[in-house]
Amino acid sequence: MLRKDDFVILTESHRDILINSVGIITSISKTRAEVFFIGKRISINLNLNRISFLDIEKTGKPYDYKICNICHVLKNERIDFNINQTDAKGRKTTRPSCKKCRIEIDGVALKLSEKRRLDKVRPKHFFICPICQKGSIPNVTANFVMDHDHQTGNAREWICDSCNTGLGRFKDDISLLKKAIKYLQKHNQNN
Repeated sequence: MLRKDDFVILTESHRDILINSVGIITSISKTRAEVFFIGKRISINLNLNRISFLDIEKTGKPYDYKICNICHVLKNERIDFNINQTDAKGRKTTRPSCKKCRIEIDGVALKLSEKRRLDKVRPKHFFICPICQKGSIPNVTANFVMDHDHQTGNAREWICDSCNTGLGRFKDDISLLKKAIKYLQKHNQNN
C-alpha cells in the first residue's frame, strides 16, 4: 500500500520522464498519486498502476541498482555507472553519476597540445597552488593536476588536487561559486 512521502519509480515513461525515474508521493487517493520527480523537479498526477514503491535503503552498495545523483533514475550499478575509485575496504566504488550524465559533466577532454604545453612547466621541486596558496612538494606532500576548461579543452594551470576537486564540485560555474560565497557570508559567525 503506497503512502504519502513514499519513494516510487515510474513504471512506464510519461512525457519526458524516463522509466525508473525516482519520485516522492506528495499526496495520494485511492487510484491516483501526485508524485514529485526529483530529477525533473516537477510534480505529476498519475494512476497508481504507473508507479511502484522503491525502498531507497536497498539501492547503492551492496545492491545491484543505484540512483544517479544527477538524473535521479534508478539504474544498474555495474552497467550504467563507471568505476571511480577504491573505498577504504579495498572495494571498487562507482561514480555517483551515471555514464550518460557524466558525458555532460566531464565535457571536453584536455587537448593533447595543451597537455604538452603544461608538461613543459610542470612543477618539479616546489609548488604553490594559485588558488589556495598552499605550498607543497609535488606528489609528496600534495598532489597537483592539470586544470582545464571543460567547455573548450584548453589547459588553465597546475593546481592542487583539492582545489581541482572543489572547482569540479561547483561544475566550474562562477555563479555557483558566488552563491557559495554568499552562503558562507550569511553564516559567518564574525559578521
